[in-house]
Amino acid sequence: MEIHRADRSYRNRSLLLLSFTALLCVVLLLLLDGWLRTVQSQLGSSDPDTVRRWLRGLLAGLGIALAIPAGLLGMGLRRLGLDSRLQGRFPPRDWKTLRDVRVLRDKHALAWARRTELGGTSALALAIVLLLWAGWVLWHFA
Repeated sequence: MEIHRADRSYRNRSLLLLSFTALLCVVLLLLLDGWLRTVQSQLGSSDPDTVRRWLRGLLAGLGIALAIPAGLLGMGLRRLGLDSRLQGRFPPRDWKTLRDVRVLRDKHALAWARRTELGGTSALALAIVLLLWAGWVLWHFA
């Protein structure tokens, strides 16, 4: 049985990035309440056209902000699946892993490569739908 060895520095960088991202999310979540109160007080006394413009910008921004990571995830998963399919092994030789994993070959590797590519295609489709939704929001609330 062949083992694909983990890269210790990659694991440390990944865990550090994940910890930083979680900490950033907590800080932003704590600041969200104050920001929403400020927006509520400003928009509560505004005319409907200003509220519509704010809502349009917020919803379009949300669609775009969610589409970016979905698109990046989709491209990465499709690249992983393609590399696996071309090499006939999963994970591919040049990919780094967080822990030691067993290398799959032949039909098992091809099945994982197809699943990974399907997941990547689904994430790309989600990104496209989110971008279309953001475009519709910009057009509809113009």
